[in-house]
Amino acid sequence: MDLKELLTKLRAKLNKAVDESAEDGTGAPQKARKLVKFEDEMQWTSAFLVAFACSLFFAYIFKNNWESSRTLSKLENQSQALVESIQDSMQKTRQLAASIIVENPNSDDIENIIKTQIPQALRVTRVVEPVDTIEPDPVFPGINFATLDMLKKTSESQTEQLPEIHLYGQKNQYLNYVYIQKPETSYVVVSYPVDMIIKEQRMQFSKSEMSLIQKAGSRSSVTLQRWGLVDQNLDRLDAQIKIPDSHFYVNYTVQKSFSGLFSLSLTGSIIALLSSLLLAAATFLKRQKRLEELEVIKASQVQEAVYVPASKIGKGKDLGGDSGKPKQLGQEDVTGKVKLKLPDKSIFKAYDIRGIVDETLTSDAVYQIGQAIGTENINRGRQSIVVARDGRLSGPTLLKSLINGLQSTGCDVINIGAVPTGVLYFSTHHLETGSGVMLTGSHNPANYNGLKIMLDGETLAGKLISNLYDMIASGNLISGEGSVQELDIADDYIDYISSEIQLENEPTVVVDCGNGIPGELAPELLEEIGCEVIPLHCEVDGNFPNHHPDPSVPENLQDLMATLKSVDADIGIAFDGDGDRLGVVTKSGEIINPDRLLMLFAKDVLSRQPGSSIIFDVKCTGHLPKSIVKYGGMPIMWKTGHSFMKAKLKETNAALAGEMSGHFFFNERWFGFDDGLYAAARLLEILDQEEQTPEEVFAELPNSVNTPELKVHMKEGEHYMFMDEFISRAEFPDAKITTIDGIRADFAKGWGLVRCSNTTPCLVIRFDADDEETLEKIKAEFRTQLLSVSDNLELPF
Repeated sequence: MDLKELLTKLRAKLNKAVDESAEDGTGAPQKARKLVKFEDEMQWTSAFLVAFACSLFFAYIFKNNWESSRTLSKLENQSQALVESIQDSMQKTRQLAASIIVENPNSDDIENIIKTQIPQALRVTRVVEPVDTIEPDPVFPGINFATLDMLKKTSESQTEQLPEIHLYGQKNQYLNYVYIQKPETSYVVVSYPVDMIIKEQRMQFSKSEMSLIQKAGSRSSVTLQRWGLVDQNLDRLDAQIKIPDSHFYVNYTVQKSFSGLFSLSLTGSIIALLSSLLLAAATFLKRQKRLEELEVIKASQVQEAVYVPASKIGKGKDLGGDSGKPKQLGQEDVTGKVKLKLPDKSIFKAYDIRGIVDETLTSDAVYQIGQAIGTENINRGRQSIVVARDGRLSGPTLLKSLINGLQSTGCDVINIGAVPTGVLYFSTHHLETGSGVMLTGSHNPANYNGLKIMLDGETLAGKLISNLYDMIASGNLISGEGSVQELDIADDYIDYISSEIQLENEPTVVVDCGNGIPGELAPELLEEIGCEVIPLHCEVDGNFPNHHPDPSVPENLQDLMATLKSVDADIGIAFDGDGDRLGVVTKSGEIINPDRLLMLFAKDVLSRQPGSSIIFDVKCTGHLPKSIVKYGGMPIMWKTGHSFMKAKLKETNAALAGEMSGHFFFNERWFGFDDGLYAAARLLEILDQEEQTPEEVFAELPNSVNTPELKVHMKEGEHYMFMDEFISRAEFPDAKITTIDGIRADFAKGWGLVRCSNTTPCLVIRFDADDEETLEKIKAEFRTQLLSVSDNLELPF
């Protein structure tokens, strides 16, 4: 019989005694004595069971902590062995070519000599000065941007650089060495398979992990291999060993069973036993006092009070109807609780939740999503969460449902009202909650809405989004009573930015907010940093009466272009519906693509943080990574999506990231989240420091001939099936293929991309080239490959 069952039986006896005492007025003291007896039994039994359970519990803690210490020691030994193995392998691998080069310092045929003597080498390339004139070769294993960076550093310092693994995480990753053949004259690049220094090892750990990472400077790192897994939210013991003469480190981690006072299992057990004895003594004294009181009652024949048995008390009514909770739908389950209809699964997208209001996204659905978010937030150790909404007409109603859902789990909600998404993200840092939910339809039509979710500093994406649906479907939700408060954070947001950025030349800026929520703050923010603002469509109107709030579509920038021609302004700025994306138009009417803006941002950031990683998505121009290397950075191409970009930014600790859609993520002087208003302030700060006009500054950035995003619409889910087939069948023999997000084929003078949209059921296609002729050739090659999979496609190019 377990503790729960025993207590249930004792309480049944207790209730029976209470009912008998209440119903028999002549024998009340006698019946009450029975009550005291049963209470006494339960208290003494509980005290014993508590003491026994605590002893077992702390014995378990002692055992687990002992196992953690043992595991940590074992991990340390294994990590040291891995360090020594890789160090030895690197020295041997380096010497393979080094001795050959020493023997042939002036040979022009050094490539063939090394290839003959080291057949396992993937590539051997001799490079002569000046290295700045070398162009990247996209065909594997050609000279890529990272290799050019190694050559540049070797040329400048005249010292051989530490080896690096390039194309990490891809199937064709390789280990790179750059040797000095003849100082200030020639160099030799030798690439080897990664497994020459990192042997495949199968290691499994319980509640622990070990990883091999490569660092680039102090701000960027990437995990090359990982064994085991420890939950990031649990208490951990971490240690790191540097592999000498390399960029490589071995990290090892063990999960701590308990921490603080609870790790002192012996002390804890003693405290538990003493507490139980005190409880027993208190129970005995209380029992004696009650018996004395009952004798007094009997002697004075005091009339007993009327007592209503617990079994006769009725249940209360559900008052949820007027409390803002959702309507009750569906049938009662076995517990008697009314179940709500499950949300439409299609609204759970790759990097947010989004659907049509009152169709796929209902108030009940948002309430349940709030329950799932609140549950996950508390499971991650967070109590508070910030919420906000954009200017859509459905916002107030859905926000109320969201807050109710969050509160029902015990979360304390801070409502900061109608603000841009960047302000919501800012508040999670400023208020130190770490968690926030933005109710927004972003750039979608007016009848859409959705949720962008950050929990414990992590923006949910992919599986973490679908997990919310699974929690709702399984009923794995917690209950509680959270609080709610309203807070105005806008002034703090503006003060924070304006204290960091102040312009000297007072530029005149036309600001088109497309009747989205940025209209509330964008003009005020830009004025505070020193701009003269000409507002355009800055009245918040969820109907979007003037144009759709999406600056990535040229048609939506026509009003901005026309205004720039009619007024004396320096530049035009546009935002999307929730203000996390930026669009830019020059006075002459030229649209500056976000990938070119990212070149400008990268140049500025790298001037203060040289060697940092810069992340860009697969839709960006091929000129961008060249510019990043030119300015001294490390380019990293990644998949499209604001959640994916933020996750990669956190993983690599890059200084900056950006997408072709206009999302920019500053990790330097800012918090690493996407914010169109802040990006606009940073852009204007850069332009303010230049002596040239904005047009002249942008004219110096490399440009290309390209297409906008071209879309092939399909049925829901069909685009994913098509993409799988296309990846398996497509062949581009003259291009470097990247498949981190669809297929991107990089040719010598341009590239093409086909990927699945994560928000709507369609293929997204884009082309970029140095000239029109090359662009048309790439289009033709993609057209052939696409139609070979399905000749029924209606291609927009």
